[in-house]
Amino acid sequence: MIRLVLAALLGVSANLALAETLPACTPASAVGSRCEVALAQLRPTQPGVGLLQVADEQAKLAKRAKKDSAEDFQRYLIKKRIPLVIGPDGGFYLVDRHHFSRALWDNGVRQAPAVIEGKLTDAAGFWSTMQARNWAWLKDEHGKAIDPTTLPTSVAALPDYPYRSLAGYAEDDGLFRKNGQVFFMEFAWAQYLGEQLGWRRIDRATLPATLDAARRAACASTAASLPGYPGTACAVH
Repeated sequence: MIRLVLAALLGVSANLALAETLPACTPASAVGSRCEVALAQLRPTQPGVGLLQVADEQAKLAKRAKKDSAEDFQRYLIKKRIPLVIGPDGGFYLVDRHHFSRALWDNGVRQAPAVIEGKLTDAAGFWSTMQARNWAWLKDEHGKAIDPTTLPTSVAALPDYPYRSLAGYAEDDGLFRKNGQVFFMEFAWAQYLGEQLGWRRIDRATLPATLDAARRAACASTAASLPGYPGTACAVH
């Protein structure tokens, strides 16, 4: 089915010879197994994504699909496989790769490689376990706790969190860094940058000026309690 990914990205025939075929993901798929999931079945475990970054990912995927051979692009997608938890309802819950999954969807892709990271059967304790294992982020862009019943029910419905994009660009610029395994740190930085910058509007036109302001905020002492502070681009000692 990965040939259908290439067809969607390139708008070409799906008649491609590929080296590996993955089975379809099902509620019976074993933990640790690789399979192919229908993106429409993915259940988000965070309330939003940065759509500016999603658009960048879309462009990178399309460029790579044109440059790579079918086999190389297949290997890339399998390496980037979407990590899932099978819930007590048999649903496929995203552990990570929300931006990547949305970029695939927005490019017209409807199936992609995945890996089953876990399987939870206790409905009453599902979301508490998801949070305890750092498999879910149940706060909005402003850091306010949300009820999991309010999460978007599909990757296509994930709303834009502009400051999540800003945090991603700030990380790319070295304004904070991942020291070890710190989960959801971009959301903490998104909240901080939003508060520091007064939640000013962010779009492609305003991004350069906003990122300049983010550089000053990210390197200030007020950010010292955040994970990854100071970044390699900050002259803070």
